[in-house]
Amino acid sequence: MDGEMQQIFAEGGLLSRHIDGYKPRQQQLEMAETIEKTLAESTLLIAEAGTGTGKTFAYLAPAILSGQKIFISTGTKNLQDQLFNRDLPTLRKALQTSFRAALLKGRSNYLCHHRLTLAEHDPIQKHNYEVLHDLRDWSQMTKTGDLSETDLLDDNSNLWPKVTSTIDNCLGQECGDYEQCFISEARKKAQEADIVVINHHLLMSDLALKASGQGEVLPSADAFIIDEAHQLPAIASQFLGSRVSSHQIQELCRDSIREMEEDAGDMVIIRDLADRTESALHSMNMVLGESEQRSPWTQIIDKLGVKAKLETLLSAIEELAEQLEIAAERGKGLEQCSIRSQDLIDSLEVFTSESPDDNLILWADLRLSSFVFHATPFEVSSYFHKWMDEKPTAWVFTSATMTVAGKFNNFSHQLGIDDAETAIWPSPFDYAKQSLLYMPNIPVEPSHQDYNQHIADIAKEVISHSKGRTFLLFTSYRAMNAVADLLDDSEYPLMVQGSASKSSLLEKFRSHGNAVLLGTNSFWEGVDVRGEALSCVLIDKIPFSSPGDPVLQARIESLRSRGGNPFSSIQIPAAVIQLKQGIGRLIRDNTDYGVLVLCDPRFLTKPYGKQFLRSLPAMPITQHTDDVETFFERMK
Repeated sequence: MDGEMQQIFAEGGLLSRHIDGYKPRQQQLEMAETIEKTLAESTLLIAEAGTGTGKTFAYLAPAILSGQKIFISTGTKNLQDQLFNRDLPTLRKALQTSFRAALLKGRSNYLCHHRLTLAEHDPIQKHNYEVLHDLRDWSQMTKTGDLSETDLLDDNSNLWPKVTSTIDNCLGQECGDYEQCFISEARKKAQEADIVVINHHLLMSDLALKASGQGEVLPSADAFIIDEAHQLPAIASQFLGSRVSSHQIQELCRDSIREMEEDAGDMVIIRDLADRTESALHSMNMVLGESEQRSPWTQIIDKLGVKAKLETLLSAIEELAEQLEIAAERGKGLEQCSIRSQDLIDSLEVFTSESPDDNLILWADLRLSSFVFHATPFEVSSYFHKWMDEKPTAWVFTSATMTVAGKFNNFSHQLGIDDAETAIWPSPFDYAKQSLLYMPNIPVEPSHQDYNQHIADIAKEVISHSKGRTFLLFTSYRAMNAVADLLDDSEYPLMVQGSASKSSLLEKFRSHGNAVLLGTNSFWEGVDVRGEALSCVLIDKIPFSSPGDPVLQARIESLRSRGGNPFSSIQIPAAVIQLKQGIGRLIRDNTDYGVLVLCDPRFLTKPYGKQFLRSLPAMPITQHTDDVETFFERMK
């Protein structure tokens, strides 16, 4: 219907009448109209919508009214919950229309009745019996089984894998608890719904399964709307590769023994071989060492004894796999263990091969007494392009941070998208009046040993003018902790990432109203603190990715060997997007005001600094701290 979006978003429209404090924005209306057209014509759209555009409603309203089946994918589970529990019900009421919505997460978010029963009878979990009992009580009351609804398990609890299923250990329709399975119920609702809210990890697991020829996770749809789309290339590369962890091997051994005792008590050889595999795994962990590191596989395999221990481990799993194959017909659990053992062998053989696949980056993530070996593709564009071709539907990719110096080339290139319409809607906030960019004179480069002292001195001065109310964002834990020590005598409440959970630090920061919070990369994105509690954001350095990251290292070397310039093609674009995310924390509302402090002298001294500055909102700039003081005085 012509002008439908106008009737929703304009002055006096449906949203104005039904949502307290709603303010019409031209950018939001234009974005909604463009998305309405994209959905109607089944085309592709890549859209950057600056902070405050109201992009969530701008894509939800046309999606609801399109009458199509649409998947909406978000960057985080928190945003997923917000869309489903808050935004969709608000629009249902405002638009006065009925539609079916469903929330679908990855299986590791749902309580598994079968796994819970196993954990309740596992002597190793004796110290967790009380929590398991509470989970059992909760399982009788919850309608969804979504563990985010309860605080019985914290994010780092070692019970998560014990009470949730994986694709490896799920018994499917042969499970005795299948009739009350929370995952199958969530998928059934997704099948029947008009709007399905998922997250990028689930979306990319569908891509990975499709790429490996193993089917798909998601039912078909008329359209896909991807929010926080700037995160997609990195998440796609995680899913398109393979990974094998010491935890997976250990779980296989323990599950094999348990299933053997249940259904094949005469095959005690399975226990012997599982024990031998665990012993080989322990030896492998010993030779890898205790240090935490992410390293290219070539460095790991060169360590004394690693190759021999890996071959011993692989050989032990192969012997176990032979017996599991024989036992597979005895029960569904043993059949699953047999399939898992073969998958582990296939994954590990990639790391023992004399002629590794040139399209894969092999690397290891070593932790204390555990490891994860990764095989990550060099690029995901060909996979992603093919996958989109197989889903000839409307696609909308949106985020507040997609362009580098006004261009979408970097994002499009990473995903192999070459025929999309593009649009930029700048933030409706008046940065010229609401903000100030302070670029202090620092006499040393970031690599200098005194650099953190300069950051601390600048932070102290700025914090005294802002009266606390500051985020200090760092590119490394080391720098964050060094500056935290130097600010220890602050008269304002000081909060440092790692001292409590992210949500609890943010809650305290908001409630104090004059606090200073120090954080690294997880605080650069998805953090919304409105009002005076956050009036200053200081960024210590240009957020270049760590050159020690093995995937980045391999991609840099590969591009360089082909005559490309990895600094301008890979490192600068990624840093610009990250910087824009960090800056987006400052102004979250029409009434917000604040000072952005960019400390890194390279913004002004290096030729590439201009690319960063061209990607910022149009803010007044100063190099004088007196102007910071005047700004806060004026905003009182």
